Amino acid sequence: MENKNVNYLVMAFVFLIVGVALIGTVASEINNRTDKTVIVDESNSLITCVVDSGGVFRFTINESDSACNITLANVPTSWKIEDCPITNVVVSNATKAFTLGTDYEVFDSTGVIRMLNSTTTSLGYANTTLVSYTYCADDYLNSSWGRSVLLTVPGFFALALLGVSLWLFYLVFKSTGIIKQ
Repeated sequence: MENKNVNYLVMAFVFLIVGVALIGTVASEINNRTDKTVIVDESNSLITCVVDSGGVFRFTINESDSACNITLANVPTSWKIEDCPITNVVVSNATKAFTLGTDYEVFDSTGVIRMLNSTTTSLGYANTTLVSYTYCADDYLNSSWGRSVLLTVPGFFALALLGVSLWLFYLVFKSTGIIKQ
């Protein structure tokens, strides 16, 4: 009888230790599949748009010239073009934030940012631009229902671990007489 109780206790502690070790991995992998990826300050140079006008560098931006456009590193492809375009786009330089619609336009399904002729961009502030945005990685779960269900998995995993451990401890307590029938 004693040997059986020791086995139950060892199994209970092994379940708890392995479960605690796995639950962090399970939760972080689920977060990778359900959270969009945030890019902060992706650097882009628009030096090809700079024209020296009397010793002062000014941007000559031809809005139809693709050399003055910024193409993001994480361009939406396949299902992401319609289901998960680029979001939360902020264009700036080291000191100044640009204004959407005045200084730049975003084409979220193609990942292109078109710089516009404005007072801010013509003063040379756009020489090196920093773009922050949110996009969906290839393994992103684009179904909101699927994300909701998947986010419950760590909780149920923890409850299952707790249940198995409590059951094993109950068997030990019952066989030693701590809990009477």
